[in-house]
Amino acid sequence: MSRLLGVFMFPIFIIVPAIVLYFVIKLAIKHAIKELKDNNIL
Repeated sequence: MSRLLGVFMFPIFIIVPAIVLYFVIKLAIKHAIKELKDNNIL
């Protein structure tokens, strides 16, 4: 039983941080581009 639980928990521990990281990076890039546009660099 615990082995089966481990098989299900492992992908969750990989996928969830990956999704969070993806959104954080996406937001950071969006913010950076907006900042550059405001400064007339882009």
